[in-house]
Amino acid sequence: MKKEENNLDRLERTNPFRVPDGYMEGLTERIMSQLPEKPREEEKPISLLDRIRPWLYMAAVFAGLGLFFEAIVGDEALNGNAAADSLLVDTKIPVESLEAIDDEDEEYLEYLETQYTNYLMSESDELEYSE
Repeated sequence: MKKEENNLDRLERTNPFRVPDGYMEGLTERIMSQLPEKPREEEKPISLLDRIRPWLYMAAVFAGLGLFFEAIVGDEALNGNAAADSLLVDTKIPVESLEAIDDEDEEYLEYLETQYTNYLMSESDELEYSE
């Protein structure tokens, strides 16, 4: 008996799958007839409360967050301890600290100001002329 070595060459252009004749004709009707009948449920109307419920929940969340932050930040601001314990930064410089600056500090501050100004000016010149 002779053994075939390459079966793929023999089956290369043929389709091994076959559908019986007339199978596709009326397929949808046969499938639908085999399904059990399910009664359609009537859709109940959506009430006004169901429509606005998500908006009420969102309003409640924002009100809760507002009360939460008011409880944390508001009490400290009323007591005058807001700068010490709050996340807010107080940028006002007390007058006493300005009077405490002596001549050496003024010279140092002027030096820093000129250095910073020169740095900014040199940086702006580079930005203007660079192409």
